[in-house]
Amino acid sequence: MKKIRTIFFITSILSILVSSCTPSQIESPTPTAIPTNTPKPTPTATQTPTAPDLVLVPKDQPTIQAGIDAVADGGTVLVAPGIYTEQLIISRTITLASYFHRTGDERFIKNTIIEGAGANRIITVNKSAADAKIIGFTIQNGNDGIKARGIVQILNNHFQFNKDAIDYQNGGGVNSGNVYENNSDDGIDLDGASAVTIENNTIRNNKNEGIEIRLQEYNGPTLEIIIRDNIISGNIEDGIQIIDYPGLSDRVFFIERNLIQGNAMAGLGLMDDGVSHEDFRASSIPERIYLINNTFIDNPYAVSGGDNLIALNNLFINSTTLALKNIDADSVVAYNLFWNNRENSQGTNIVRNTNLFSDPLLNESAELQQGSPGIDAGAIYFEWKSEIVLDLQSGAYLGSAPDLGAYEVNTPSASSQDGWLARSFNP
Repeated sequence: MKKIRTIFFITSILSILVSSCTPSQIESPTPTAIPTNTPKPTPTATQTPTAPDLVLVPKDQPTIQAGIDAVADGGTVLVAPGIYTEQLIISRTITLASYFHRTGDERFIKNTIIEGAGANRIITVNKSAADAKIIGFTIQNGNDGIKARGIVQILNNHFQFNKDAIDYQNGGGVNSGNVYENNSDDGIDLDGASAVTIENNTIRNNKNEGIEIRLQEYNGPTLEIIIRDNIISGNIEDGIQIIDYPGLSDRVFFIERNLIQGNAMAGLGLMDDGVSHEDFRASSIPERIYLINNTFIDNPYAVSGGDNLIALNNLFINSTTLALKNIDADSVVAYNLFWNNRENSQGTNIVRNTNLFSDPLLNESAELQQGSPGIDAGAIYFEWKSEIVLDLQSGAYLGSAPDLGAYEVNTPSASSQDGWLARSFNP
């Protein structure tokens, strides 16, 4: 019995010793990672998506502004037909367009409407939006249809029922192929250091000026304001009005090949002291104005004012009060045709042996008909006070000389302004 107890005791001790040597089943901690020189890829979920070059509204974005915000720099926001009541801000270089931009179908201009609903500004283009484009919309019912603070191309739009259809404020660019009508103030308004090419537009039946330009103080690189190949008609005050402020600013005007017809006050009216209501004061604006190959017809006054205005190759017809008033000082009027004006001129520097005074034989579109004395009657070369103002190349006209007025009979492929030397000068 004693021997059995001794064996049991020894067996128990051995069992305890063996148990103390068995591994624990507790989960081992994760080892610390050892750094390496191999970069880890960024997880896909954290990558920023690339902005698209084309955004369709409303397919891709529900509003035009959302499309503007989403598109890449240099991209296009293409807007489907519809009425969009929005106030837009463009601060980058983009193209904002209706389907007209892709198709050339003018129905898309009529049917793609940006509605202001009385907003102060329908579209604001900031200075940072260098060379943005706005193409193919009807823009209506705003205080400013477009407020242009930067360089912008405004192409093939229809502006109606705004106050100022476009207000350039230290802005510029190309303004082409648009219709401006029935706006309650001006069709196009230029303020500050604005330099714009206004071409191939129809500017009609606006309740103040067709184009109003204020010459606030400016010194710097010469600002060129180019107004060419437009129809400017039926506006309730002036077709074009230039408003002077004290001092000579660094600006020059090229007004060429426009039909300026049936405006209620002056075709081209010059005012001063910041006054815009036309009173035919014929202001002595010192900035250079080149007035070349325009047709003025059925305005009470064709041109009123100008101390540094050069008028060549124009038609002045059916002025119900006075064709030209106080174009004097350093101005000159040569190689034009006057017909059926109540009075041709007062206080104006006319070179009489170069001007014609006979029926131009116009058709209903204000174009010269065959047999008109205005055909081949314009100046090819003209020099004034040691400045070569006009030096036309042969491809700029047909026949022996350019025709008078806005429209060349059988228009050649090259436009008359291609031969101007004046534009390379800083008068």
